[in-house]
Amino acid sequence: MACVQQRTKRSGKDPLKSKAKTRTSAPSAADKPALVLKEAGNVVAVADTIISDSTALDSLGLKNGIALADSAAADTTSNPDDLQNVVKYTAEDSTIMDVVLKQVHLYGNAEVNYGTINLKANYIRLNWVSNEVMAHGDYDSTSKKMIGEPIFQDGPEMYNTKEIRYNFKSKKAIIRGIVTQQGDGNVRGDRVKKDTEGNFYIQKSIYTTCNLTHPHFYINAPKIKMVDKKSVVSGPFNLVIADVPLPVVIPFGFFPFPKKKEAGTSGIIFPTYGQEPNGRGFYLRDGGYYFAISEYVNAAVTGQIYSTGSWGLGLASSYSKRYQYTGNFSFRFNKNRSSDEIQNLVGLGGTEDFSLVWSHAPKPRGNSTFSANVNVSSNSYNQLQEQNTSRYISNVASSSVQYNRTMGQYMRAAASLRVNQNFGQINPTTQRREGGTTNISSDFSFGVNQIAPFALNGGRARWYDSFRLGLDFSGNYTLTNSLTSIDTTYSRLGFRVDNKLRATVDTAGKALPTVLPFNLDNLSQFAKDAQFTGRYSLPISLPNFKILNFINLTPSLSLTGQIYTKQYQYSYRGGNTVRIDTINKVGNEYAYSFGAGMNTRFYGTFFVRGKRLEAIRHTVIPTLSYSYTPDFTGDTYGFYQTVQINELGETQRLSRYRGVGTGVSNGRASSVISFSLNNSFEMKLKSKSDTAAAQFEKVSLLDNLSFGGSYNLLADSLKLSNITVNANARIGKNLNLNFNANLDPYAYVLDPTVRSANQTGIKVNQFAITKGQGLANLQNLGFTLGTSFSPKGKDKQRVTPGPNTTATEDQKEFIQRNADLYVDFSIPWNVSLNYNFGLTKPGLSNAQLIQTINATGDLSLSTNFKISVTTGFDFTAFKPSITTLTLYRDLHCWDMSFSWTPFAGSASRVSNYNFLLKVKSSILQDLKLTRRRSFQDRAAY
Repeated sequence: MACVQQRTKRSGKDPLKSKAKTRTSAPSAADKPALVLKEAGNVVAVADTIISDSTALDSLGLKNGIALADSAAADTTSNPDDLQNVVKYTAEDSTIMDVVLKQVHLYGNAEVNYGTINLKANYIRLNWVSNEVMAHGDYDSTSKKMIGEPIFQDGPEMYNTKEIRYNFKSKKAIIRGIVTQQGDGNVRGDRVKKDTEGNFYIQKSIYTTCNLTHPHFYINAPKIKMVDKKSVVSGPFNLVIADVPLPVVIPFGFFPFPKKKEAGTSGIIFPTYGQEPNGRGFYLRDGGYYFAISEYVNAAVTGQIYSTGSWGLGLASSYSKRYQYTGNFSFRFNKNRSSDEIQNLVGLGGTEDFSLVWSHAPKPRGNSTFSANVNVSSNSYNQLQEQNTSRYISNVASSSVQYNRTMGQYMRAAASLRVNQNFGQINPTTQRREGGTTNISSDFSFGVNQIAPFALNGGRARWYDSFRLGLDFSGNYTLTNSLTSIDTTYSRLGFRVDNKLRATVDTAGKALPTVLPFNLDNLSQFAKDAQFTGRYSLPISLPNFKILNFINLTPSLSLTGQIYTKQYQYSYRGGNTVRIDTINKVGNEYAYSFGAGMNTRFYGTFFVRGKRLEAIRHTVIPTLSYSYTPDFTGDTYGFYQTVQINELGETQRLSRYRGVGTGVSNGRASSVISFSLNNSFEMKLKSKSDTAAAQFEKVSLLDNLSFGGSYNLLADSLKLSNITVNANARIGKNLNLNFNANLDPYAYVLDPTVRSANQTGIKVNQFAITKGQGLANLQNLGFTLGTSFSPKGKDKQRVTPGPNTTATEDQKEFIQRNADLYVDFSIPWNVSLNYNFGLTKPGLSNAQLIQTINATGDLSLSTNFKISVTTGFDFTAFKPSITTLTLYRDLHCWDMSFSWTPFAGSASRVSNYNFLLKVKSSILQDLKLTRRRSFQDRAAY
């Protein structure tokens, strides 16, 4: 036996720092006695012996371990069985080369590189006859464990093994004890065979998404096949949880891998189960299939079934294109069937609900943007389908699709489509929302930013250089099922309407419906009520002036107008009857006004000289403004028509554009004085510490206390407007106070035409104090107290993925943007309290009170167990408001949550519960987060 041994110099103190020897060689086929050295796939030299010393290689004409050939040594005898890449190897301890057996033995942190293949182990053996490499680890008697076990990497794929034998030519391998990461899961097996196509055949295998050495759960299969970078196909398998094998055996399994990390994995979505006592019974919900279409878009098709026969289908998709836009889309439809068979037989009790949600958020770039935030649903969708408490109690929804574009420095344009919904009130008998309204409007606008025509060259020295002028034009077309309220009674108008005109009450005083079901049958009625309205204005900024150095005087001038596509034409028909006809004719109505405003600021300081309290400062900001609008009811303008209304020759001026009885401005001249008074209070305290940077600190006592109103000098009656009072303050560090009130200075008397005991009455042109009704009549009053508590330093903490997590950039951005969708177990506890008080008393009617207290909070019972509660109490009804109790359990690679609604204020939500147990993504394992799942969940993670 002929061997050549090359040992490296090692230090007894730190053997890991000794310099390793690197060899580069490439053997021929097994039937060749000589060693063929190759570079880039071409034979460059042939040697009869294996030489391990680099100096000997140089004496034969080799350079850097690779032989250099002359022109006569062309590759004319190349064998297709030869290796196609250079084999490079290194060892930290020693390298032993067996010339006879044509083998190389590498000891101590050995490494072999061949093309895209990298192998590291404590011991590696190269066999040039069979073109194979074998590697294994060694037992360390000191640590009493195996060290240096093989790590095999082929391109981006990495495999941890106990022992491996790999053939460079055939690319086949025999592996013992494999662990490899595939997507969010990892595959482990006892004995593995790898074929030439990259497929792995694994015996005694497990598949799990738990990244622990001893996983919490896994799929146990005697044999599986791992198709190259595509999927795992398994024969019969069963699920093992906490080392307990479940008795249920699945005949086969298919687990696909994502093509790219951002694409996710297609697969089955298991449903959640629970019960709701609102007529649909037990359910399986949100089960279906998830499609990982590409790294830019995905989709999920889900369904739900109920024990009473109700069912639902849904489609949800999210999409993203880096640096351009992100968005999601969701459409859901539900067919609800009542549990009452009698109602089903007569066609009652069943409803059809739908929900359309679309959100599109562009990245800021260029001079145009397109965005969408659509949330359209049927009236009872939130009540029956939503599991989220805030959405369940929500009574309104709004949607908008917008496009904006800037043209140069001064011009801009925009267009939008908006849908606003009010779902109505709950009928006590049917427990369903009724009387909902829907408004669909299309808007566009064009504008020119204000410019200073007298200061185009940048001048600011002259007083008139600050004069600025702009242009705004906007258009609107609205379609609504809430018809315009028009009171055509004689007592209201003073005359009778000859032709049919839609009204809120008929001539007998009987109420007529003004809210029609939003469907195709009523579309023609909605179109008759709709009208296009265009608005334009010339915003003008005039120079400011100083009076006595402390009073600011700001003059104002405005020009506004409206363009209509319909006009009203009036004709006297005799007696006290007037005919009203609608004409499709474009018309223009404009108005201009001018005025001025003054404001100043002064202070008052009260010195206290207390132990810490030094002084209290009162800041007062009075504002006084005046505006004048001329009379536009004259015939010269053409905005109004003078119409005879009775045989006595009495006339009225009626608007050609706004109709009659709508309660809008009558176009007469106005001379209005507006006033407001803003107050704030703060105190000056001495610092607690003598070493503080500032000697005094300021603490706000009352952020704002304001009063406001207006007085119309040209009004024939009721010249003084209501007085508004607003206040807000921050009491201490955690208590916020907001207060508002509306006071009517005029008196009310009983309306003799109304027989109700609880009537509002009629406002008369006499002040309330003169009629013994106090200084003013309180119309409404409300205040809110709110506070929140959390551990120090945790109130501003947000979910932030760390640099060592496996999350991609898009996933990190999504989690940071939607932190409220996750349960963060790092926050020990959090409590929020809100008290709301409201009083409404229009005129002489009885006061209506609203008084509630709401509380939300969560508590981490342990590092992996959190409880969350949302509740409240309605003092007016004297019963609890909607109450939801949720338990979250973090099981490392599993999520468990249980949500229960013990009280909801209505029978349709009492005892509703929902249980969810699911495997957690490896991303959330690293972040210690739990995803809040709901019926509207549309995220891909």
